[in-house]
Amino acid sequence: MKIFKYKIIFVVLTAFIAMKTSAQDYHSAIRLSSGTYWGASYKKMLTQDNGVMLNLQAGQKTLQLAALRIFHTPAFPSSSSKWFLGYGYGAHIAYHREIKSHNFFRPFAPPHVYKGHYVSPGIDGLISLEYRFLKYPFTLSGDFMPNFEFFGPEYFRMNMTNISFTFSFVL
Repeated sequence: MKIFKYKIIFVVLTAFIAMKTSAQDYHSAIRLSSGTYWGASYKKMLTQDNGVMLNLQAGQKTLQLAALRIFHTPAFPSSSSKWFLGYGYGAHIAYHREIKSHNFFRPFAPPHVYKGHYVSPGIDGLISLEYRFLKYPFTLSGDFMPNFEFFGPEYFRMNMTNISFTFSFVL
């Protein structure tokens, strides 16, 4: 019953946002992500090819808030005006209840599991491939957001598994 209630809220929110949106070249967007994490973000384009993004991610026993500087360039300029390559950098603060740490020199060894409450600052990267529907007010993209964290149970940690599929409502 609880999941059904959240689905109804999501559909009503989606319909409300869709009524308030306009078609492309967009200046801002509300993004919903699903993949190795669930996320919501707000992207504001300062010019046609660069902007900023505020991103909230919730994963397995993790909550992360990131601010990113982003850039867009046409991905296939000679064949399509709908595909864009996005890239960027930023910083985040993360809260973890459990951290699984893998040894890169022993890839098949089981991970070390640290249980506790950890707050970790870090730096982020972003690479995305975005498809814009030019007549309709939404975009689709695939995002890869690697990050590096400092402090926590170890002094340095890399996370190369932040991959998501994103649906954006263009405002």
